[in-house]
Amino acid sequence: MIKNMTRSKKETELVIGQVVAKFFEDQIGEKSEGVITQIVEDTIIVRLKGVLPPMERHLARDKDGGGRLIEELKVQLLEKAKPLLEAVVRNLTGVEVVGTFSSFNIETEEHIEIIKLKKDLLKSGRLESLNRQRND
Repeated sequence: MIKNMTRSKKETELVIGQVVAKFFEDQIGEKSEGVITQIVEDTIIVRLKGVLPPMERHLARDKDGGGRLIEELKVQLLEKAKPLLEAVVRNLTGVEVVGTFSSFNIETEEHIEIIKLKKDLLKSGRLESLNRQRND
């Protein structure tokens, strides 16, 4: 039983990570090289790795403030995208989103998204339906 629950959780994390990564690629052009997702009670943590394209990576190393410019732009883009991201997650999970918190690190080329839900996703009974969506 625990093995199946763990697999269901991992499958759900995979689906959510893929959807969030696709959202950021489509909405702000942030294509990630890797995605790690964890569900912890009523919180979803998505870590997108390698999100800087070559030109932004080059600009980030510029000593004239290119990194600061990229960070400011990413912060504004992420802020504008939040309502749509919350709607996507709500539609996917069936659970209301309380808020999203974004962090972008130019040095590690990572974007971390923390999504706070109104209910514990693992206890809400939504894991099975999310996994069925993935298999359909």
